[in-house]
Amino acid sequence: MSRILLISDVHLCHANWYGRTSEARLEKMLIDINEEHKKQPIDMILMLGDYSLDYWECPPYGTYSVNGISNTQRFIKEFVSRFPCPAYLLPGNHEQYTHEDWERLTGFKRQFSVVYENNLFLMLDTFGDNLDSKEHNHGTYSFGDVDYIKAEMAKHLGKRVFLCAHDFFFATETEEFKKLVRENDNILALFGGHTHVSRIEPMGPELGNKCLFRTGEYSYTSAASVDESVWGFRELILEPDCVSTAYIIPQNEIKLKDQIINIPYHKQDDAIIKTF
Repeated sequence: MSRILLISDVHLCHANWYGRTSEARLEKMLIDINEEHKKQPIDMILMLGDYSLDYWECPPYGTYSVNGISNTQRFIKEFVSRFPCPAYLLPGNHEQYTHEDWERLTGFKRQFSVVYENNLFLMLDTFGDNLDSKEHNHGTYSFGDVDYIKAEMAKHLGKRVFLCAHDFFFATETEEFKKLVRENDNILALFGGHTHVSRIEPMGPELGNKCLFRTGEYSYTSAASVDESVWGFRELILEPDCVSTAYIIPQNEIKLKDQIINIPYHKQDDAIIKTF
């Protein structure tokens, strides 16, 4: 059995949320990850973007676009370096770095694949247009790269496939992408962040009745329900005869509108993705 964590939207930046500075919040995240690793080893962590607000629209907070300061790089050096297992990072809508800058600062391509045992994780760059824009924006959706997905699947025939991106905008996605997901039985599930909630979203027959699993956040939210938006990360359990997932919410104490809320450790959104 293998165990993978998917984490998104950590936003190392100027702001305090839930009563903690960014630094204190991410130190808590490290504690939570390491506690999970002690309970059951984590084989790798997949991070789905928004490590900062490096290209945020309001100066001086767009630290890279305005001042050339990369909080994404700082996040890797100060926090990812202390993860208990390998980690792989794709860009979010707030990381509008050029391909060259992204690779120089992070060591990763903007789009790449990760092969783990009999599983293929396609780390897709769905915000790869209008990079390094000098006009303030929240990122430009660039659609799922069908040619790349097909090429990687052809290289790794027979592997179980998981599509990971900062987000998928299905309302405007290409028909070619939808057809590929719908008609390929090896594609088991999609994972995305961006919305800062944990949720299972069935995609219906247009995408083969597969699901998008939201990875929550470790920063802030505007969601009405604390249950869907409190800090945490999604686990993916890979077994020879079963693939399953759940959203893990570590024990926490948060401050929300001057109210202290105690969050007990629990899991939610438990689901069997597929049995074999």
